[in-house]
Amino acid sequence: MDAYRIFALRYAGPEESSQALLLWNRDWDQRVERAYYFWCLLGPEGPVLVDCGVSPERAAQRNLKSYVNPVELLRGLGVEPHEVRHLVLSHLHWDHCGGAALFPQAQVHLGRAEWEFWSTSPLVRRSIFTILHDPGDQAALVAAQEEGRLHLHAGDAPLAPGLELIAAPGHSPGLMALKAVTENGEAVVASDCGHTFANFREDWPSIFIFDLPAWLLSMKRLRNLVSSPELLFPGHDIAMSQDYPEVAPGVTRLV
Repeated sequence: MDAYRIFALRYAGPEESSQALLLWNRDWDQRVERAYYFWCLLGPEGPVLVDCGVSPERAAQRNLKSYVNPVELLRGLGVEPHEVRHLVLSHLHWDHCGGAALFPQAQVHLGRAEWEFWSTSPLVRRSIFTILHDPGDQAALVAAQEEGRLHLHAGDAPLAPGLELIAAPGHSPGLMALKAVTENGEAVVASDCGHTFANFREDWPSIFIFDLPAWLLSMKRLRNLVSSPELLFPGHDIAMSQDYPEVAPGVTRLV
C-alpha cells in the first residue's frame, strides 16, 4: 500500500496563554505558545485535508495574529483549492472549520454527533458555546450538504486505501481523527483530541473538554492506534512548526 506524507500548515500564531489552558489547571503561572494549524496529506488519494483554517474574513473578526490565507499555504505544496478531494473536519470549532468555503469542490467528512449537536442543541446558544462556533461556518456546511458533498459518519469509517476516520469524542461531541499509513508506520492526525504533545504523553487533557470520560477513552484508543508515540499529532503544539523540516513558508513535513 502506498504511503501518505503528512504536512502541518500554520495559518496563524504563535499566540501566548497560560499553560493551564493547555494542561488542565496545571501551571497557571507559566506562559506557553500555541499556533493554529490545518493538515494536508499527500498520497494516492490526492490532496486530503484535516481541517481547513479560517477565511480572511473570519481571521479579521477573531483578530488572529500573523494570519496567512490557507489557500496560499497550500500553494506552497503545489496544491490548488479545486484539487482538494477530501476535507475531514475534525470538529466544528471556528478555528478548525472556518475555511470550508475555500474548498468548494471537496467532499466534506464530519462526525454525525458533531453535526447534530451544533445543528440542533439549544445549548449552542449559550455563551460558553458561542465563543467556540460561528453560525456562518454552519451555513457553509449546509451549502455543502445541499450540493451532496457533506458526509456524516456515526463512527470509524474508511476514507480511502490507507486512510481511516477514527471517532475520538471528548474535546467536542463528535471529534474525528484521521489515521494514515505513512513510510514510518500508522500515524494519526488527532487535531484537538490533544492540543499539545504533552496531552498525549502525560495523559492529561487541555481545559477545553466537552466530555472528560469520553476524552480519556479516546486518548487511550488513539495512542494504541499509532505505530509509535511520535506519530500521534495534536492540534496546536508550537513544536509542529519549529521542530520539523520546513518545506515551504509556514509548512512543515511531519512524516
